[in-house]
Amino acid sequence: MRKVLIGMFAMTAAASATAQSSVTLYGIVDNGIAYETGMPKGHVFGAESGGWAQSRFGLKGAEDIGGGTQAIFHLESRLNTVNGSFANGSFFEGQATVGLHNDTWGQVKLGNMGSAEISQYSGDVDPQQTEKYAIGTLVRGRIFSQAGNGIEYLSPLVGGFTVQGQYDLTNSTKWNSGSPGSAPGQLGTSSGLGSAQGRTDGIKLSYQTGSLFWQATYDEVRDPNGQFSNVYLASRSILTGGTYAIGPVVAFIGYQHLSAPDASNAGYYGTATPSTLPAGTSLPTAVNHEWLGAIWHTTTALSVTGAVYHANANRGNGNATLYTLGTNYSLSKRTLLYTELGYVRNSSTSNLGLDSGLYGANSNDDPTNSNASSTNPNYGKSQFGVIAGVATQF
Repeated sequence: MRKVLIGMFAMTAAASATAQSSVTLYGIVDNGIAYETGMPKGHVFGAESGGWAQSRFGLKGAEDIGGGTQAIFHLESRLNTVNGSFANGSFFEGQATVGLHNDTWGQVKLGNMGSAEISQYSGDVDPQQTEKYAIGTLVRGRIFSQAGNGIEYLSPLVGGFTVQGQYDLTNSTKWNSGSPGSAPGQLGTSSGLGSAQGRTDGIKLSYQTGSLFWQATYDEVRDPNGQFSNVYLASRSILTGGTYAIGPVVAFIGYQHLSAPDASNAGYYGTATPSTLPAGTSLPTAVNHEWLGAIWHTTTALSVTGAVYHANANRGNGNATLYTLGTNYSLSKRTLLYTELGYVRNSSTSNLGLDSGLYGANSNDDPTNSNASSTNPNYGKSQFGVIAGVATQF
């Protein structure tokens, strides 16, 4: 009898799901070819995944549970589709959440926010729309923070405004500290720095009216000890920007300030501080980052993007300017061809690169230090890159 009742319940649930639920499978596959100069060991020509948008696949669904409320879920994997690996070593690095949505009171989600951490919404005010050479380049990938063990609230649209807030519960016995188990890290941290985090939290306010869009975000990412110890990994971020559409052209402007008052060479390098850093420099505690640019929709199929980004770091680390130019051509509603050019120019004590390398000397200058990057240019030198590829969505 019990098996019969279970079978009847399963059939009833299946019929209900057919009538009231929806599940969507979606994804992006994006592969290209890149050529970059000024790398520590010379020029690089190779395959590239995610030049336009990071490859991914996911499932999302909603069930009507009455009273205008839906139960929702979202599972998303991020991929490197030139070698078949998972991004950041996690199957659902993109997102793994469940929650409730109501048009009147808003939306609450629980779980791994992953690549939906508050800082990653910066792409809304980025003229290059977080392509390969874009808003994350001169801040060494700081906007690609991850957030797990979390709760999120998203308000309904009220008078053109929306508010979104996130909080990471950390699952730790110490306030602000990292989880006793694994914790999300940041993209581009192959050395292991940033592979664990302490508490993360953030809030985003956005406003839309007519041709004007404005957004402001504040987010905190702490290290496993609960400190702001690295301006590019564990820091506070204040970011604001806006867009304005004039016919086929959308103009962008923005500003970001990063701060890490606990940053020190000893905390980053330990006792092995390399002598290859430029004289008078040390791990920065603040970075100012500005940009402006535009997207020109020349036809319904072709768009041209251009932007200039500038970042200045304190403690003698100098400044860098990134110039970008790109094109997107839609072959259909789901498939496009893209190209992007990027050129970064460094001052004498800066070595920011096109690939968001870690802080510090590159592998030419410091071949024995584990923190050395394989992509940073030499101090004071420039880098040029070009990428072209195809992306399709399903």
